[in-house]
Amino acid sequence: MRKGVVALFAFVLASLQINGLDNKWYSGDVRCPPPDNDGRYSAPYNALDHRQDYPIFSGADKPGWSCSYNREDGVLIQYGDSRTPQQQWLFTWGGSNDN
Repeated sequence: MRKGVVALFAFVLASLQINGLDNKWYSGDVRCPPPDNDGRYSAPYNALDHRQDYPIFSGADKPGWSCSYNREDGVLIQYGDSRTPQQQWLFTWGGSNDN
């Protein structure tokens, strides 16, 4: 009985953490402060996580936020992706007639 309760607790905790990952907003730094969640941008989206699910959620046709700059040592820093979730999904999973 105790092992079942521990397993259930671990499952619920893992589910909450995974579910919480979907709700993260953009990250950035001092030179690229992320935007407010004011409806101008789509929520962060990773097409690799949604192979069978073309994005049709509210805001899937809005551009994502992105910001980039060159550090003093020449390294390019990039945050976000300015494509819409639909564009990201089509680029990743849409395929082409050339296959």
